[in-house]
Amino acid sequence: MAITISNTHELEAAIVELEKRQVIQRSILVSQWHETKESFKPKNILKDAVHRIVDPESPLGMVLKAAGGLSMGFLTQKLLLGKTHSLPSKILGTALNLTTTGTIYSNAEKLKAYGLAIYHNLVKKPTKTA
Repeated sequence: MAITISNTHELEAAIVELEKRQVIQRSILVSQWHETKESFKPKNILKDAVHRIVDPESPLGMVLKAAGGLSMGFLTQKLLLGKTHSLPSKILGTALNLTTTGTIYSNAEKLKAYGLAIYHNLVKKPTKTA
């Protein structure tokens, strides 16, 4: 962007405009520097990594959701029925496993929200009241 300046008034106006632009760009640069510096703190790196893993839209999040549903299904089957040998018990166990797995998989977001709420209530620091 070439600016043609023909007199001192235009030169002074161009200098003022460039100084304004410099102040704005410096403030943007300083702000970006602070954001970048903050993002490199270990707790923020760890938090970002956990959010990427737990994100339900990511492939890894889907795998974790499915694995959680399957493991809860098998755990429920083992806790309620134990080791079974009869056919009706095996059918009931499989049905229980599938029901639990499907329920957990389809309600993973709600369960995650409940879990986070419980976690925050357990580790919440008490506030002093005057």
